[in-house]
Amino acid sequence: MVVAELKLGSIILPRSESPHAVSRLAEFEWFHKIETENDIVTPEIDDLLLRAQKSYQTIDDVVKGLQIPPQVGLMEILFKGTVIKKKQYELDEIQTMIASIEQKSPHTIDKPAKLLEDAAATRKSIDEYSTIKETFDVVKKLSVDIEGLGLMKYFYTNLFVIGSDKFAEISRSLEGITIYRYELETKDKVAVIVIADVADADKVLKVFRAFNSNPFIIPHELPQIPSHAYSLIVSKLGELTQKQKKLEAEILVTKKSIRGDILSLHENAFLAKEILETLRKPGGTKRFAVIQGYIPKKMEGKFKDVTKQWMSITEDIRDPKMLQNRPTLFDNKRWIRTFEVITKSQGIPKRGEADPTPMIALMWPIFYGIMFADLGHGLLLMGFGLIFKLKGQGTLSRWGMLIAISGAAAAVSGVGAGEMFGFHIDQLEPFEKILEGPLHPISWLVGIITVAELTFDQVITILKVSIFLGIIHLVWAFILRIKKLHREGHKMVMFTEAIPNLTLYGGIVVVMMCAIGSGYDVTNMYSRVHTEAVPWVTIFLGDWAQVWIITRISIIVVIASMAVMMVGGILHTKHHPEEGGSAANVVMEVFLGKTVECLSHTISYARIGIMLLVHAALLLTVNNSFASMGGFSSPAGIAMIVGGNIGIMMIEGLIVYIQSLRLHLYEFFTKWYDGGAQPFKQVVPELLYNQLIWKKK
Repeated sequence: MVVAELKLGSIILPRSESPHAVSRLAEFEWFHKIETENDIVTPEIDDLLLRAQKSYQTIDDVVKGLQIPPQVGLMEILFKGTVIKKKQYELDEIQTMIASIEQKSPHTIDKPAKLLEDAAATRKSIDEYSTIKETFDVVKKLSVDIEGLGLMKYFYTNLFVIGSDKFAEISRSLEGITIYRYELETKDKVAVIVIADVADADKVLKVFRAFNSNPFIIPHELPQIPSHAYSLIVSKLGELTQKQKKLEAEILVTKKSIRGDILSLHENAFLAKEILETLRKPGGTKRFAVIQGYIPKKMEGKFKDVTKQWMSITEDIRDPKMLQNRPTLFDNKRWIRTFEVITKSQGIPKRGEADPTPMIALMWPIFYGIMFADLGHGLLLMGFGLIFKLKGQGTLSRWGMLIAISGAAAAVSGVGAGEMFGFHIDQLEPFEKILEGPLHPISWLVGIITVAELTFDQVITILKVSIFLGIIHLVWAFILRIKKLHREGHKMVMFTEAIPNLTLYGGIVVVMMCAIGSGYDVTNMYSRVHTEAVPWVTIFLGDWAQVWIITRISIIVVIASMAVMMVGGILHTKHHPEEGGSAANVVMEVFLGKTVECLSHTISYARIGIMLLVHAALLLTVNNSFASMGGFSSPAGIAMIVGGNIGIMMIEGLIVYIQSLRLHLYEFFTKWYDGGAQPFKQVVPELLYNQLIWKKK
């Protein structure tokens, strides 16, 4: 069983002791809380949560301000080798954890917070002065003191900047009012000083506003002569720019020095907040709390041990609603867990649904290895994967392991293909001696599935292997669908659709094998003259399984399967008229849809061999070009062999990954898998920068 069996765990305790229970459940980790409708407040938990949220928000603001990524990136690992090791964090209660965060955070974040505050203030000042400078660019040479301009006792005077082409029209609109014109550096703008009677002040403002112009005002803290103000602004911008550069350099140094510490602190604050938010509303009464959740059955003993100071109960899940809503917890072996990322992309297995991860763990390396078969490329890919596995964090580490396994599979298949960077392994000097010496008894394995020469026989052989793998994969999917229908009680569908679909597929596949065995004499392969062996079939059934008899049996199986499926489909449409089906639709779907589907899905697996052929053809092209350019004695030849192999690895590696994923998600999953269950959410999520060590009491 690769999905863990769950039990119901409950704790009954005085509500005032809830924070201690939260600590014990955090120590236990594997507790998925059942949400209950309860409005009773637990002040002890709410107070702790408020403190945790405040600490987290303060630290998070600094982390975001410093632009520290939550995880070390792929390129940083690859080119800088950056690794942030986990810190061991000892604690006994969630309260002490929050107190520790509150104590440590000022030492870590006060300096960068002050730097960020200064940097923000400096940027704001630069923006303000830059905006003023843009305004002053047109009047920077105007030596007029405008401090006394504005509304006076008898006169109204003010400075305006307008378009040169608007001056004449404004002059006509303000006829009788004194206007002085000043030419500016830019030819399309002019400055005008207006001197008018107080009674005409509103008229002047209305006219200039009609032309989108307002009185030119210099901020009070600056000299009121535009040319002097401009000089001061330029000087101030220079000072602020230098200050900004200095602050950015200090921030960069600080960011590097505290990165590990602040990420560890940030994660701890987030952890405390998440734990308290998850468990903040236990059920029960005003004075007694009841905390219920799902726990793994195999950890029942540990649960009782950590909660022994209160009334602790574990029981089987019998309530239908709880059974329906229970989460799914994977329980795969360590190396199989690597492939859970692919299963999760299609959803978590539902209750009673088989976990496809072990099947993926078996078939993925085979598919990827054959399509990318090359000892050199596989070892390099495995090396890259191990770097990410060992130095990466969280999801990146898991994907690194998947890449490493894929690379190892490609390296093993590369031995079978007899290729290393496109060269024959048995012709390379170091390997030639080893294969003729100590490894001679197994040297026959080298090149057993070679396609290096791209001959017809080699192509047919690898395509046969690809189709055979596809048949295994698809038959497994059909069987899983039958098991699923049987478990769910849909026996009518199982006997009239799922099982006949499997036999139909098997019959069509065997007919295809008979066609190959008869030398593609499709029209006469049922004749007794075709006594040839049927590929794969004769191996399993014995010498009696010749083309002519197996063809006849297979055709009978195909016709019988189609008949059963048609009858089942017609009965289904009669019992479910609301679906709008008809007998004609059923016949057409079975006769054309199901048969074509069986053929197309099987042929789809030919891509395994085709990708290997493409890989071999590309390497053959690169190696021929390398030889024609003079080999290792020529810089151009070296550039060709190195660049060509890097290009093939990058492009082919990605394409092969996509094709492997497609064969699982489209060909395999769609036959039987639903997914969509709720994942098991443990109290303590995966930690990247801390390792919690709970003190023994």
